[in-house]
Amino acid sequence: MTDSVVVTDAEERAALGACRGLTSAGYRVCAVARLRPAATHWSRACSERVTLPDPRISVDRFVAGLEELLRSRPYDVLIPGSDAAVVVISEHRERLEPWTTLGLPSREAVRRSVDKLALLEAAADAGLAAPTSCGCAGLEEAREAAAELGFPVVVKPAQSFTAVNGGLRQQGVVVAADDAALTAAIPEFASPFVVQRFERAQFVSCTGVFADRRLLALTTSRVARLWPPGAGMHAFAETVAAPEGLPDRLRTLLGSLGWQGIFQLQMLELADGRLAVIDLNPRVFASIALDADAGANLAAVWCDWLLGRDPAPVTARPARRYRWEEGDLCNFAWQLRHRRLRAAASVLLPHRRVTHAWFRATDPGPLLARGFNLAFRKTPSGSAA
Repeated sequence: MTDSVVVTDAEERAALGACRGLTSAGYRVCAVARLRPAATHWSRACSERVTLPDPRISVDRFVAGLEELLRSRPYDVLIPGSDAAVVVISEHRERLEPWTTLGLPSREAVRRSVDKLALLEAAADAGLAAPTSCGCAGLEEAREAAAELGFPVVVKPAQSFTAVNGGLRQQGVVVAADDAALTAAIPEFASPFVVQRFERAQFVSCTGVFADRRLLALTTSRVARLWPPGAGMHAFAETVAAPEGLPDRLRTLLGSLGWQGIFQLQMLELADGRLAVIDLNPRVFASIALDADAGANLAAVWCDWLLGRDPAPVTARPARRYRWEEGDLCNFAWQLRHRRLRAAASVLLPHRRVTHAWFRATDPGPLLARGFNLAFRKTPSGSAA
C-alpha cells in the first residue's frame, strides 16, 4: 500500500515543492489549503484536496478540522507547511499524534527553534554568530540600539506569530532607514524583538534534514536576488558546494536548539568570509523544489526516515538554479524604475538547469492557480525563501 502524507498550506510554494518531491518518490499526497484556488490543489502531484480554516484566524477550528481529517482514514505522516502550522500542530500535538506521525521534537524544542533570540545564542555557540544584534522591549531601547548600530537597522520579531483573539498575528521583518521609520515600525512588534545591524553581504542558504544528530540531506545555495531587495525572499539562487566546516557547525546549532526535521538556515557571507546566521525556518520552505531537483529530495528523505527506512545521506549537486517567477518579475521592474539597466538585463538572462517555483511543463496547473490568486485577490506571501 502506498504511504500517504498530509501537507498543509497548499497555497504556498513550500507546500507545492514538497508535494512534487513526495509524489516523485512514490508517496500519495493530501494537500490541505485555507483558500481556493490553491496552487497545490491544481497540481498533478496532489492526490487529495482538502480545505480547512485558516489557523491565523481560528486555531481551534484549524486543529479540529485537521483532527477530523486524520481520523477519517490512515495517513502516515503530517508535514506542516508554514511557521503558523508548525507552532499550532506542536502546541496541540496530543490531539493529532494518535492518528499520524508528526516527527516534531519536543514542544520546548519547537518553541526554541522558532525563537530568534534563542537562535542568536545558538548561532554564536556554533561559530555562526549573527550580525550585531540587540534584544529590545520598546521604542526607547530600539532607539538606543539603532544609535549604537547605525542606520539602517533590521527589526525582527522574536517569533513570527503571536497569539491574538484565538488566532495568530504574523509579524514580518522591517528595514528601518532612519529614526522616523523605526518609530513607525516599533508599535507593530510584540515585546521582545530584535534590532540588528544591516549588512550588505552575499546571502547564503543552507537547507536539509537533520535527525538523530545527523545531516540526512544537505543543500547549500548562494542567493543572487531577493524580493523585496535587501530583506525579502529568494527570487534567484544557485546551489554550490558547502564551505568547509559548515556541516559540523550546522549539527552543533540544530542540536543545541533541539530541532529535528526539515530546515532552512539563512546566512550572510560577510566581507571577511565569516558566515553569520540571520534566520532559521524549521519547516518546508519556498525554494524546496530546488533541493529535490538537485538530488536532495528533503520531504521524501524526512518521510523515509520517519517511517523507518534509514535513508542514506544525500548532498545536492552544485550549479542547479531556482527562480521564483513573480519575484524576479518584480525585481526586473524595480531595477528599471531605478534606471539600473544592467541589473535589469541580468534578471532576464537565460540559464540552464533552472527549477521554477510555480511552473513545470508537465504540471502547469499551479502556475494558472497562482495567476488567478494574483489577479483576483491578495494572498499572503507565506513561507519564507
